[in-house]
Amino acid sequence: MWPSSAAFRSFGNIPCPSAGNCQLPNCIFNHEVPKTIDTRATPPRSIVAAAQEPDVKRLKLSHGTEESVPPTAPTETPPTAVFVGSLTSKDKVSAKSTTNNTSIIAPPKTNSTGKPVNTLPQSASRPISPPSTAAPAKVASQPDAPVALMPRKIAKEPVPFTRRLTLLKALHTYMKPQNDKIAKAVKPEIRALHLSPNQLNKLAVDEEEKLALDNPPVYENLLKQRLVKLKGMTPEVWVKERKEAVAKERGDAPKKPQATKVDTGLTAKEEISFLSILTCPQDGLDNHGYVTKLPSKEELKEAQLAQTAAGFWEECDRCSTRFQVFPERREEDGALTTGGQCTHHWGKRIFPKKAKNAVPEPTRLACCNEIVGSPGCVSHETHVFKIADPKRLALVMPFVETPENDLAPQHTAVCFDCEMGYTTYGLELMRLTVISWPLHRPLIDVLVRPLGHVLDVNTRFSGITAEQFLNAKPYDPDNPKPIRNDLRIVESPYEARKLFLAQVSRNTPVLGHALENDLNTIRLVHPTIIDTILLYPTRQGLPFRHGLRMLAKWHLGEDIQQGGAAGHDSYEDARTTGELVRYKIKEKWKIMKHDGWQIREDGVFPPVPPGTPPSDSPAAPSMVPVAATAPTESQTTKKRKVDPANRTGETPPAKRLA
Repeated sequence: MWPSSAAFRSFGNIPCPSAGNCQLPNCIFNHEVPKTIDTRATPPRSIVAAAQEPDVKRLKLSHGTEESVPPTAPTETPPTAVFVGSLTSKDKVSAKSTTNNTSIIAPPKTNSTGKPVNTLPQSASRPISPPSTAAPAKVASQPDAPVALMPRKIAKEPVPFTRRLTLLKALHTYMKPQNDKIAKAVKPEIRALHLSPNQLNKLAVDEEEKLALDNPPVYENLLKQRLVKLKGMTPEVWVKERKEAVAKERGDAPKKPQATKVDTGLTAKEEISFLSILTCPQDGLDNHGYVTKLPSKEELKEAQLAQTAAGFWEECDRCSTRFQVFPERREEDGALTTGGQCTHHWGKRIFPKKAKNAVPEPTRLACCNEIVGSPGCVSHETHVFKIADPKRLALVMPFVETPENDLAPQHTAVCFDCEMGYTTYGLELMRLTVISWPLHRPLIDVLVRPLGHVLDVNTRFSGITAEQFLNAKPYDPDNPKPIRNDLRIVESPYEARKLFLAQVSRNTPVLGHALENDLNTIRLVHPTIIDTILLYPTRQGLPFRHGLRMLAKWHLGEDIQQGGAAGHDSYEDARTTGELVRYKIKEKWKIMKHDGWQIREDGVFPPVPPGTPPSDSPAAPSMVPVAATAPTESQTTKKRKVDPANRTGETPPAKRLA
């Protein structure tokens, strides 16, 4: 039985619960979207369902014939995501690009006089009350969540759970007396470091979990060492640990310890003379990224044709995605790159230690401790790329050979480091730091405006922030002294290279770590280089190499590059490289001095054979510095076999005659 007309009228204003799925020919509910609804607000669920459901399913009877409501026009497919932003644009984005990429905002309503009409309710448009002059009320801090003194569950337990619990309780027991001592301190800033019982529980649980995750093979030994250290720890050491922990929670940059200086036993002039022994030969370096000669015109033409044929399609340096680059923007929409966002891992791979009769563990990443192949842990708004081929690098900025420079300081050496950022031309120079060696006096420290549009300043590794780059003052040639806290900026890599060439000549030793990257960045072919990569080779040899941070820890006992996401400091890297070279001089000179080598103002001289006349005698042979016959690394470090009957280690007469 059909409902009465009164019931029809009572239900006519109520939206149909079935919305677009309703199959009734004469439904008593309303199927029309009210025109008075503010579409800016969130519509009811029934209206959303009706809007999303195609109308073709709605059927109605008209004079006994069945009709279908024509479907609505299909919506346009959203365009492929492109990147049109840039930190430092070379030109303005086209008007079409601005129109396509700007949010469309409806113009405000106006009356007949042209003034905007206020469509907001009176309660929303009333004047804002001024801020109160009374002291703000103290907001009660939220109490910390209770932490039980119980080890957290991890994927792979280093020891049985009961053993972990025992060690955790012991750790808490040794921490409690140290925490109780600072509660009685006189200074309020020290008393503020006192932990509540719940905070102390959290500290013990966090420290135990970190040891279990980071060092599972030696977890128990490290925890026992920590207990011994806590047992004999003085209150001053505990306070220092707590201050460092609080500073880390606040995100403060860690204080750098005072860098030590290596004592070689030589003067600065003698150390510079000794560099002739350490100069790296150029033969074979071109197989490992070093550029030892300028690319020919034929090679450049071939590279140009290959790049044009590729259509500027590149592979992302972070996630290996193929994407297209437009160095001077795409005409139709002003895009710089395609491919959308880049989701990647920034950390290096951590290879597990191999153990006999053990299940092999997966290789993990240093950034998030996830296994290789897992989804990225960070995202950036565009993909980036770098160029390694010298011929393609020369297309962006030509290489030059170091010219003769009579104005360059004599009897000196320089150590330099470059920081790079990603642009539409690849990885470009963004900071140049040059210091004198071995005194480490700053000579040049400037920011550099790259040739392409900036895609990412690469802060995590370059140490350069976007604000620092945009707000930098222009370089003043009349006041060239570098100021580390107020870096100036030069207008192009050409200007930066010009500043560098003013400090060196062809015979000036240039020191650095992985020098092929720095020299290729400023497009320079220099014949006299000392690279710590080659001074401290790995067992496998090139292309395998030790990192600068690892070498500094091993040989200098220094912790560098501790800024984390704040990036590296190019001055710190250059200075550390210089000290690693001095450490190598100290090692080699100790052995060479024992073997009779001599250092004079004009070079390093080999030992004088026995029976040779004095140097001032007419019969004495002419003495020239011998750099090519200097003992190699394997000769200086190899232990000499000493005959028990010949404790002095001298060569027996028979072997000497042979």
